[in-house]
Amino acid sequence: MGSLSVLMALLAFGIYGWQTMTGQIRPHPMSWLLFGLLSATGYLVQRDEHAGAGSWVMLTMTVLCFLLCGVSVAKGERSFSRQEWLFLIAGCVVFLFYLFTKEPTVAAVLATVVDALGFGPTFSSGWRQPYKDRVTSFALNSAKYVPSLFAIESVSVAACVYPVSLIVMNAAVAALLVLRRRAAAASSVGRLAG
Repeated sequence: MGSLSVLMALLAFGIYGWQTMTGQIRPHPMSWLLFGLLSATGYLVQRDEHAGAGSWVMLTMTVLCFLLCGVSVAKGERSFSRQEWLFLIAGCVVFLFYLFTKEPTVAAVLATVVDALGFGPTFSSGWRQPYKDRVTSFALNSAKYVPSLFAIESVSVAACVYPVSLIVMNAAVAALLVLRRRAAAASSVGRLAG
């Protein structure tokens, strides 16, 4: 199950990487740096909670997020809002908090909260431009954590709360994109009929 999660993560990364390299999307380096820090925190928590193969996808995501951050510097956005800087600072604080306190449950909950807030710009973008991102990427990014939960060898709140939130947040973005596309299509049909 841990290997399946990793394969799904690599597939989602391949889709997103292709979109980035072909200029279909312009990723935000700050967002990927934030998600890398939070994934690193999630991985360290899961490792220390003895999640075993259930932690493999979080480690994979840490590496992939930092890779996407690097690619984003060359192919992505160049302007960063104050909000993005605040999220990045919050992600650094959560990461350092865990390194110094080794409080897994508190760190996992904090990472979950910061990540959920970090999804705010993604939801806004999806609402305004529902065709910009691929539903498949978000659906895969949601689904990849399901097998990882079954692979967790020592189940705890600390080991599970962050991946569960990633399942919910990514699925919510995928659903938003589908619903907004349907609304746009219905609006177009209505204008043509009128």
